[in-house]
Amino acid sequence: MPLILHTSNDKFKGIIIKKFDLLLNLFKFNPNTISPYKIEVTIIDSTEEFLTIYEREYNIKPQKYVVGFAATNGRVFILNENLFEARGHLRKEFENVIVHELSHIFIRRILDPKHTFMWITEGICQYLAFKDYNFKISNFIDFRELENRENWIKFHPYQQAAAFFKFLSKNYGIEKIIEFVKLIKNENEYDIFYRLFGNFKEAQEKFIKSLKVKNENTTSSRNTL
Repeated sequence: MPLILHTSNDKFKGIIIKKFDLLLNLFKFNPNTISPYKIEVTIIDSTEEFLTIYEREYNIKPQKYVVGFAATNGRVFILNENLFEARGHLRKEFENVIVHELSHIFIRRILDPKHTFMWITEGICQYLAFKDYNFKISNFIDFRELENRENWIKFHPYQQAAAFFKFLSKNYGIEKIIEFVKLIKNENEYDIFYRLFGNFKEAQEKFIKSLKVKNENTTSSRNTL
């Protein structure tokens, strides 16, 4: 799968290649079953240019925390890490954001032409990018309410969805999550979930019980992406 980089910064090139190879191995891409279309990653050195490209792609202004996005046709745009703090991110999260956005491209390639639920795509991407972080959840939202983009934007439940996949990975292994992504291409999401992880409602209840802090917990305002 060709990787094309648009940046003159050797440090950024090295990070992107490293994370790309990591995900390529994690998802175990088979070129016989998944088309090896190119992936392009562009590092944007101007906030104004970044916002302009985003608006051109989606016809809306990005939410204030957005520092990267995965557009159509395998294109990824990431803001230069030097500009992260002005948009509510730590500079050290640059690598995490690269993983998040590249994961979107990999998952889309696997599922094409199917589109799955928001809590699945965003949850997996956020988990893979920030799996070593301690996710904090407040005001838990039933995952069935987080299937569509409208509710996702309303609640911004990145940490909740990521924590759920961290919970599944801890109990069943990351390989099961990758298998889940591949199987839902042709079958119902909840049917596959049942096959791999058991009853969805029961899994959600176990996840809630596993949270160390519940209603009084505070969710970080920084929701990557």
